[in-house]
Amino acid sequence: MPIDTLSNYAEVFGGAAVIVSLIYLAFQVRANTREQLHRLRYDLFEIQNSIFNNIVDGSETTRIFMKAAEDYAVLNDEERIRFGIMMVKMCHAFDLVMQMRKEGSIDQDTYESFEQFILGTMMTTGSRYWWNNMDFAKRVVPRVRTHIDRLIVERDREEAASAD
Repeated sequence: MPIDTLSNYAEVFGGAAVIVSLIYLAFQVRANTREQLHRLRYDLFEIQNSIFNNIVDGSETTRIFMKAAEDYAVLNDEERIRFGIMMVKMCHAFDLVMQMRKEGSIDQDTYESFEQFILGTMMTTGSRYWWNNMDFAKRVVPRVRTHIDRLIVERDREEAASAD
């Protein structure tokens, strides 16, 4: 067999090998992307779960949260600090969720679930007072603060409309 023929076969075989390699690589990247998205959703679940656990674990944190939700003014200084830190942590977690949604790392349903959790927390009497009057709340990332303010206004409008 002449060398030119062997060279042509080698080129065809080499080209086919490159195509097969690229297809394999595409499948691997796709599988890795799915795994990363799954991991991000799980991490988000863990963040939300840890917040829930802090609120309902029957500890001092639960008592403070329940007390603050009803009337922030009855908290002592230590309780106000603990409640404020807990609320700021929730807002930071929501900032992460907002970033993940913007990047397409989580789906809309997952995002909206966390958003409703934050909104439900912010709609209590004590949380609203904290949000509108305390320095801790004013340190929340501006995009999160603006978004939560918008959600609260929308919820207030819905409640006012349903009361009429």
